Amino acid sequence: MASPRPPSLAQAPHYRLPELLHDIRLLDLLELCGTTVQTSRLLQLSQPTISRRYRLLSEDFGLVRDRRQLWGCGYGTSAAMRLLRLGCRAHRLAAGVARIGSDLLHHPLLAGCPWLLPTPRRFRAAANWLELVRQGVLDGALISGLELEEAEGVNDQELELLHLGELPLALAFCPKAPVLVGAVPGRPAPGGRVAEVLVPDRGVAPGLRRLLRELGLPLRSGGNSLQTPDDWIGRIQGSALALVVADREADTWACLQRWPLGQGPRASRPHCPVWLALPADWQEHPVLRHTARELGRIGAAQQLEG
Repeated sequence: MASPRPPSLAQAPHYRLPELLHDIRLLDLLELCGTTVQTSRLLQLSQPTISRRYRLLSEDFGLVRDRRQLWGCGYGTSAAMRLLRLGCRAHRLAAGVARIGSDLLHHPLLAGCPWLLPTPRRFRAAANWLELVRQGVLDGALISGLELEEAEGVNDQELELLHLGELPLALAFCPKAPVLVGAVPGRPAPGGRVAEVLVPDRGVAPGLRRLLRELGLPLRSGGNSLQTPDDWIGRIQGSALALVVADREADTWACLQRWPLGQGPRASRPHCPVWLALPADWQEHPVLRHTARELGRIGAAQQLEG
């Protein structure tokens, strides 16, 4: 049975951002999507319009774009912009909604939380997730413990990290993948082919890569071009490639078939620690308190099932 929704929470589709803050949302979505093309699709605006509005913002606020987007805000930030973003956060949280970021692996944990605003899913370095929460682009982020272990010198100032539990992992194949059901990924399949695991770039998922290598699985990098679920699923269509997914039902991967990751009884299967990064004052906001409580409950239940 779903837990009751506190009166202070709202349904995300009912949230309306004041027109005064629309340009800040555009800049945030550029950060979260990573490209003007995806941002234009979300906002239903033309790509030239997105580019023009960003150019005006960058001139007004002295924003400098880092095209590598390896750290912090790739589309730039400033002291003034951070204050504006924190103002947008205050408006969201006061309205009873929140923007929680996640990658494709952890996104199923957010299902069934109608007060959360839809957020583009993509893999990021752990330090990048933390910076987006600190800057006010996100109100929180689900972060893999595998990546936190690999990260060096992570800056968690002004933030709090809550451990939610352990997420069991699985491999997902397309139903028509040329691999026999029950075959061991990493060993030759019929015709001598090897089932490789498609993984994010090493710069954003070193922890996941390390775990899979320890399991003896061959890896193939998806580079930086694969971001959306459709991108990842399209890449493995008609191949023996596999994806690592959360071992739970999720609409995102409904078209794929899953195998347990690792061998032996379920109790010995690999798990991924999951952390929730929140601003240091999160307990002052009912919507963030409720989010932390609900995700902790889901994480605990998932750990027991795994």
